[in-house]
Amino acid sequence: MSKTPMEEIIETYGEDVWNLILTVYVNFHSSELEIIDLCARWIPRRTDLREKSYLVHHASDEVTHARLFREGVERLGMPWDGFDHEKYRIQDIDDRFRKLFESDDELEVLIGLNLYAEGVLAMEELYQLGRNKPEYFYQFDRIEREERRHVGFGVTVARRLLAESEDNRRRATEYCKWYQDHLESYLNGELAEKIGWAADAGFVSDDYIPRTRARFTETMSQLGILEVA
Repeated sequence: MSKTPMEEIIETYGEDVWNLILTVYVNFHSSELEIIDLCARWIPRRTDLREKSYLVHHASDEVTHARLFREGVERLGMPWDGFDHEKYRIQDIDDRFRKLFESDDELEVLIGLNLYAEGVLAMEELYQLGRNKPEYFYQFDRIEREERRHVGFGVTVARRLLAESEDNRRRATEYCKWYQDHLESYLNGELAEKIGWAADAGFVSDDYIPRTRARFTETMSQLGILEVA
């Protein structure tokens, strides 16, 4: 009887790496559901029809991505409802989405969601996992391409807001600094052990952390809000 991919992963890499894979899928899936709700919150607040359409398109993409993440787990041999998802949730992600839901400042949401959560953290993860282990990370290359569109939506709206006032630019710079500080504590704290397991298994490169830092610089520089020490 042939082994499932799940059984092969556990045999080859061990339980820690299998749990790492489930952690990736569970948190991506839950993030997509949060983003759908966040888009819905802002659709009635926008007055420009094109900018409203960005949110509609964004939410629609995330519905598809949530389905693909669920399918990815099942293709490995684990029923989506066959394990405790809460065991794999990363608290920091939940906390950041809660912060965005509580904000009434669209600049904070654009920087925290489109540019940081999607344009930096998710983008580097999708890019590396989708290229290094596509057999385990189903359709990650497609999802990465579509997430780039969401970054573009965020940059477009944020640029309009930045052009409207110096106060907007000041706040955006402060938000950028907050996320820059968060990036360091996040990558070297809660995620450090998981990144180490992923690198040892060949899922991500050994320079994953500096590459993510570089992606942050590249992404935030599109708005000119990154303060250089």
